[in-house]
Amino acid sequence: MRADRPQDRGFAKAAGAVLVAAAATLGALASGLPGAGAGVLAGVAFAAALAHALDRRSRRRLATLALPFPEAWRAFLLERYDHYERLPPDWRVRFENDLRIFLAEKRITGVGIEVTDERRVLVAASAVTLTLGWPDAEWDRLTEVLLYPDDFDRDYAFGADGEEGRAGEAHPWGTVILSVPTLEESFDYDDDGYHVGLHEFAHLLDVEQARFDGMPAGLGRGAQRRWPALVEAEMERLRKGRSVLDEYGGEDAVEFFPVAVEAFFERPREMRRRHAELYETLRDYFAQDPAAWEDARARRV
Repeated sequence: MRADRPQDRGFAKAAGAVLVAAAATLGALASGLPGAGAGVLAGVAFAAALAHALDRRSRRRLATLALPFPEAWRAFLLERYDHYERLPPDWRVRFENDLRIFLAEKRITGVGIEVTDERRVLVAASAVTLTLGWPDAEWDRLTEVLLYPDDFDRDYAFGADGEEGRAGEAHPWGTVILSVPTLEESFDYDDDGYHVGLHEFAHLLDVEQARFDGMPAGLGRGAQRRWPALVEAEMERLRKGRSVLDEYGGEDAVEFFPVAVEAFFERPREMRRRHAELYETLRDYFAQDPAAWEDARARRV
């Protein structure tokens, strides 16, 4: 996420011109020349308000990043998040900046549970892991994260287990629900290919016209053409027990993508070795190469 966004200024100018022209036209239709003049004034006022709002966001972000990254957060991430530890130094700085912007702008609400700094950091770390390679990513689709004290059932009653139990849920309108115990366990076990935070935020990358369709948004044209056949082949491998992905990915195409994302960040070298085409597709999509970063870390040890 960028602190200073030149595209905001360009958007404000273009939108301002449209607003002025539209207001002038409506005013002219309603009251002739006097109405057109009033419309121009109204359009200019709306355009100025828009430009001010966008500029205010940039100033807030720059102020957030002007402060040093909290050492307690850095120590916590190094202890709890293996992927953060494997990041190259420049990528780690980007991760820390994105995490601070995410926490400054996104609402995280506890439902029957306290929202501690540590829990907020785990939520943000889950989200920004996915978008770290996209400087212009904004998580615009995310409206709120709800933290629950336990797994839940389809009626959102706490304490569900077995087939009825859910550790997380993402809604097309932008709400993400996470069970805190399961979220914390996802960071405790960093190589099992299961991570509820990565999984649920990955669902939001799949929203198309207020529904999930199994096709991650933003795939290149070539990858879009190959994706259905790739998913079908990989789901068949899952059903036959010949995959490093969690078996839940074989449920349907909508669940396949988040499950593949979990493996991509938690078991990258094994995924690269056994699922080369899928790994390369996700590497290009996310503009990140966690298997290569793991190779480099292994050489440092």
